[in-house]
Amino acid sequence: MKGKFNKLLASGLTVLLLSSATSALAQSDEAQDAIEYRQSALQLIRANFGVMADMVRGDVEFDAAVFAQKSKNLSHLAHIPWDGFTGAGANTSEGTDALPEIWEDWSDFEQKAQALVDASAELALAAEDDNMGQIRAKFMATVQTCRECHNNYRAD
Repeated sequence: MKGKFNKLLASGLTVLLLSSATSALAQSDEAQDAIEYRQSALQLIRANFGVMADMVRGDVEFDAAVFAQKSKNLSHLAHIPWDGFTGAGANTSEGTDALPEIWEDWSDFEQKAQALVDASAELALAAEDDNMGQIRAKFMATVQTCRECHNNYRAD
């Protein structure tokens, strides 16, 4: 009888350990998905910024239609990455450029994210007018919102 009990106990412990390991792996997968989500969104933001930066610097000829489209893209994309820093993505900075300070000062991080949303919307509006002076000023203001966040929350 004692042998059956020990086998039953061992089986129960095995099931418990396997379910705990499976749960940990699922959480790990969810965290990795959140990291990939935010990184993908930030890469799209960077790609759109790059095209506009080349035009603002004069490295390529200014094309008002392309600039307007890229600024609209940016305005939409600016809303996306932040969900990847919450839920399963919260406190997940290992192997990324995200610093733990994001979650230590979450309200400041949210304010900086909102600053990008607001500045990119203003840039998209400025791009509709085809006034390079105004576009440049709004573009630089948008770049500054990125710098302010990266200075505190991104390992470079």
